[in-house]
This record gives sequence, C-alpha cells and structure tokens, in this order.
Amino acid sequence: MSEILKKSDVTSINEGANSCFVEDDRSDVMESLNQIGENLSRVGLDVAVSADVVQEIAATAKKDVQQFSVFVEQISDLKHTTTEISDNISKAKSVTHDASQEITASQSTVVSTNEEISNLIEAVRESEARLVKLNEALESVGSITNVINGIAKQTNLLALNATIEAARAGEAGKGFSVVANEVKALASSTSEATMQIEETLGEIKTGFDLLNVTSENTSKTALKVQNCSGTFSDILSKVSEAMETIDLTTGVIDQQMTTVNSTCHDFSENSTEMALNMQNSSEKLNDVSQSMRHVADESDKLVLLSVMNGTNKDEAAIIHKATMAAERVAVLFEDAVSLNELTEEDLFDREHELVPNTDPQQFIAKFTDFSDQKISPLIEEIVSSDERIAWCAATDNTAYIATNIKKVSQPQGDDPIWNMANCRNHRYFSDFTGIRVAKNQEPLLLQTYQRDMGGGVFVPMKDISSPIFVNGRHWGGFRIGYTPD
Repeated sequence: MSEILKKSDVTSINEGANSCFVEDDRSDVMESLNQIGENLSRVGLDVAVSADVVQEIAATAKKDVQQFSVFVEQISDLKHTTTEISDNISKAKSVTHDASQEITASQSTVVSTNEEISNLIEAVRESEARLVKLNEALESVGSITNVINGIAKQTNLLALNATIEAARAGEAGKGFSVVANEVKALASSTSEATMQIEETLGEIKTGFDLLNVTSENTSKTALKVQNCSGTFSDILSKVSEAMETIDLTTGVIDQQMTTVNSTCHDFSENSTEMALNMQNSSEKLNDVSQSMRHVADESDKLVLLSVMNGTNKDEAAIIHKATMAAERVAVLFEDAVSLNELTEEDLFDREHELVPNTDPQQFIAKFTDFSDQKISPLIEEIVSSDERIAWCAATDNTAYIATNIKKVSQPQGDDPIWNMANCRNHRYFSDFTGIRVAKNQEPLLLQTYQRDMGGGVFVPMKDISSPIFVNGRHWGGFRIGYTPD
C-alpha cells in the first residue's frame, strides 16, 4: 500500500478518537469494518513477530554461513598443509632411506676396519715376541763379548809376562819378545774390538728397548681402537635399526597423509557446496523476512486507514495520544527557545557526550536536562492514561531518547542485562523500528515489532509515532509503545 497519510487524515483520526467516547448505534457495515481493523491488527502483529523470527533465523544463518566459510577456508588451508606435510614426509623418507643405506655401508666398513685392526694387533704382538727373543740373543752376545774381553785381558797379561821373560833371556829371547809384542798388540786390538762391540750392542739394545716400549704402546692403542670401533659398530647398528624404523614409520604416515589429503579434498568440495546452499537459504530467508515485514507494514497501514474511517476505536485512542504528544513537545521546545531556556543550536546539536563506564552506553545531549524536567511529566501522564501503553518517549532524528518512563530510567548497576531492561533513558535505539521513527516525517507511522528487553527476551509491541517539528525543522518524533489486545 503506497498511500501517504496527510494532515487531513490526522484530523480524521482525531475525530475517530473523539467518537470513541460517544455512545451511538453502529450499522452492521461499521461493525464489520471494526472487526476487520481489529483482525488486521492481530494479523499484522503475527506477521511482524514471524518476520522478526525469520529475520533472526536469517541473521543466524548468515553468521553460520560466514563461520562455515571460514571453516571451509581452514579446511582448504589444512588441505594445502597436509599436501606439504606429505611432500616433506616423502622427502624425509627418501633421506632416511639413503642415510640407512650409507650407515649400513659405513657399518660394513667399520667391521672390515675392525678386522684389520685385529690383524694389526696380532702382528704387533708377534713383533713384540720376536723383539723379546732378539733381546735375549743380544744379551747372549753381550755375555760372549765379556768372555772375549776376559781372554784379551789374559792374553795381554801373558804378553806382558813373555816380554819380561824375553828381557831376562837377553839376546836369546829377542825372537820371543817380538812374538810377545805381537800377542800384546793382538790383545789390545781384541780389547778395543770388544769395547766397540759392547758399545754397539748397548745402542742396539737401547733401540730394541725403545722399540719394545713403542710396540707395547701401539698394541695398547690398537686394543683401545678395537674396543672403540666395536662400540661404534654397535652404535651404527642401533642407528641403522632406528633409521629403518623411521623409514617404515614415515612410509605408514605417508600412506595415512594420502588418505587424509583425499578426505580433505572430498570434504572441501562438499563443504563448498554446503556453504553455497547455506548462503542461498540465508538469502531466501532474508527475502521471506523482508516480504513478511512488508506485509506487516501494509497491515499497519490498513489499520491506520480503518482508524481514519472511524473503526478500530480502541487503537484510535492511542493513536490520538501520539499526535497530541508530538504537538505538545514541539510547543515545549519552541517556548524554551523563545524564552532562551534552550538555544535552537543546542536543541539540534547531535554531538551527544558519552557517559563513562556505562553498559549499555548512555549519552548526555545539550537538551537532556530540559527533557528530563519538562517532557518527563507528559510521558508519565500518557503512560498512566491507558494500561496498554508500556512506554513512550521523544526521540531525536538520530534515534536518541533522552527521557523515558521513570520505571525504566534507573541508575545503572553491574549487570549489563539488567541495565538493558531497566536503564532505557539517555540511550540510542537505532534498530530498524527506531531509525524509521527518527527519520519519518509523515503524520503517523504505525509499526509492529518485538521489543528487545535484553538477555534474549523479546516482547511483542506496537509502536505508533508522530513527527516533531520545531519552528518548521524536523527534530524527531514522539513514540508510544503499546501491547496489542
């Protein structure tokens, strides 16, 4: 329905409201129209509530789609990661395989070296035994030289005696003296040769002693090397076994990663399709919600039309209160400006100051004090006039409500959920319903919605509002929230 309410329509509404208090006979047609208006009001409420529920489901579905999209991206990342892990495992498997082969080859070399060292030890031990025998032979030679040296001394002594005897014999002993001299010379030469032999044998013996010590040290070192090589061989054997185990394990992991990669690939494709289906469902739910909201809005317009035609008198009284309240607030503001109680700049200032440490956040406008003092009595008067009216307030064109009913204008506590329901003054209510009221400049706007009381609690509510103009400028609107019959 595209009809726009005009000022004359408001006059009709006021006349319809006044007729609520006049007792007269109604024709059957008017009674039927009245029932139609009431039924439309109930239908509008049901459709609006359903639209809000569908919208909530659509919003939840949209969040689910977003979260699922993130999940799909994570699965895709996981797929790439598993592929990289699989590649790295394959590389590790290849490296461990090569290392295992090299260790096996090294182990063979160590075993061969160990055998050669064992042969070397045996050879050194044989050399050591031979050196011992040579040392014994040298000692025997030394004994012989001692004998020769003794003989030389005896020979020298005999030569000396022969010389003495030759001297005694005179001319007859000259030949014997020559022989004695030669024997003496021989004894001297023998003694010198013996000395040289002893010196040479000493040097040889010293060399053999050193060689024997070196041979013993070599034997000990070779034995240590043999022990170490045996230990190293054991280590290589254990490392080789470990590398074989790693090789087998990486092979199993590689197979498992291949399975995981395949599963991730299948899941990625399926989840992508699911994400698209969820997105389509969310969009369809949103479209259904918008259609239902449109039906609810059209139903609300029909209710207003029924009121303008003198039917649905119960709601006509409340609608009349909204138009009268908007006019009275406009007069209060205009009088305040004319009396310099407020400047028009302050009244239309929209840089509201945040109240620290408030949850939900509260704000103070330059007109808040005036509103709390002058508009609050009007609000309490309207609320007390009809038990169906749950609340009412003046809102500026940014959806800011300075003053609400006293019942829900309590000081804030530590519980944000409690604050949400009981501290509803000095706050912005920029939901869909609140924004429509703030921006609306048509004479009347009827909306059916669910009022958010905090903590997941929603109350079905109707909202009738009328715009507020101050000196020809649109300031905001006056809202009345009431519960339907």
